[in-house]
Amino acid sequence: MRTLSLQEAAQFLMIPSDDLIRRIESENLPAARIGQDYIFIDTDLADYVRGKYVKQPITSPMEIPKSLPTFAELVPQILRIEESRVQRGEISAKTLSITRNKLDRFILSTFADYPINEIDYMALEGFIETLTDADIQGVAISQYMIVVRKVLKYAQLTNLITNLPQFPKVKTNRISRGAFTLKEYRKLLKTAWRLRDQTYPLSYSNKSILVDGGLEKEIVMPRDMARLIGLMVNGFFRPSDLKFMQHKHIEMVSGEYSYLKLNIPETKRHADPIVTMPPAVGIYRRLLADSRARGYGKPNDYLFLPEIRKNRDHALRHLGFLFNWILEVANLKEGSRGQKRTLYSLRHTCITFRLLQGQGIDLLTLAKNARTSVQMIQKHYASTLNGEMNISLLHSKRRRNSAPAR
Repeated sequence: MRTLSLQEAAQFLMIPSDDLIRRIESENLPAARIGQDYIFIDTDLADYVRGKYVKQPITSPMEIPKSLPTFAELVPQILRIEESRVQRGEISAKTLSITRNKLDRFILSTFADYPINEIDYMALEGFIETLTDADIQGVAISQYMIVVRKVLKYAQLTNLITNLPQFPKVKTNRISRGAFTLKEYRKLLKTAWRLRDQTYPLSYSNKSILVDGGLEKEIVMPRDMARLIGLMVNGFFRPSDLKFMQHKHIEMVSGEYSYLKLNIPETKRHADPIVTMPPAVGIYRRLLADSRARGYGKPNDYLFLPEIRKNRDHALRHLGFLFNWILEVANLKEGSRGQKRTLYSLRHTCITFRLLQGQGIDLLTLAKNARTSVQMIQKHYASTLNGEMNISLLHSKRRRNSAPAR
């Protein structure tokens, strides 16, 4: 149960706000007036809607027909609720787009005509089999089931169904993104630097590359890619931060400790500054000097691919393409467990190196600085470690107090 504003209640009932106010006065539609605003409870509105159902003729005194909406009939309301969440900043427009895509791709083709009260365990199990046949596995299946659950949960909240059906358990074997070893990291840097200013052989590709809204016939490796790799392995930030990171977000701190303070825009509800490792300072100084030599490096210029200002999504995709080129030449496209490596593997490497090399670092400090949770550190980053990797710490001994007893 949740409260709705006048505008949200009007969206819920699919009527104009003026019409809603008229119904409050003429039809005793449930509402509370607090100050100058109306407040509604969603279950009251659902009861009001049910009171408007068209009565079906009863053909037999012993048979009372029940007419419940189908799954498809509830989807528009779910989407309207999600649109409101986007407007309130609770979820991103991209999240809403993903939900629409999942509904259109498999969910509606399976459940559209199901009366909402007839979706049970067996129906859900059949849906999972459909996804499996389409070569969708593990985590992706769970994400589809989350969308289905949203519709069923709405049906429960509006008293269309009494209880949620039992959901089948889906085994989600998450394969951690393949972090690089120290030797592999050095190889990446050498490969990126060796490829600088070289042209990508498009004969390897069957299509042109889309960059900043146009097709590029010649792709040249920028020398900044080696610096990007070094900065990510020493910077704790996510690849998605590369889209927004400008020079005004970088503060160089010198003193007892030298580091960069990254005041990058909020990501995943985390807005605290990120503190880098010391090597990031030198990397950034060289990056800044080179950027200024090319006419960039101003506060509002982007750190990487500053020439692509129109669409930073294109910039991020292009950086991913360039990094994949480096991986291909370095023969490092897959991790030791067969994980496909991407730019995200650099963040994974950064956090893994701290777990291995940080003397007594606590997970909460590490998680907060990396803008994640302790649970995510344990589940994804620490899962790739083993005792032999940090054998010196594993074999360490406490020092005995040699002072004589008094």
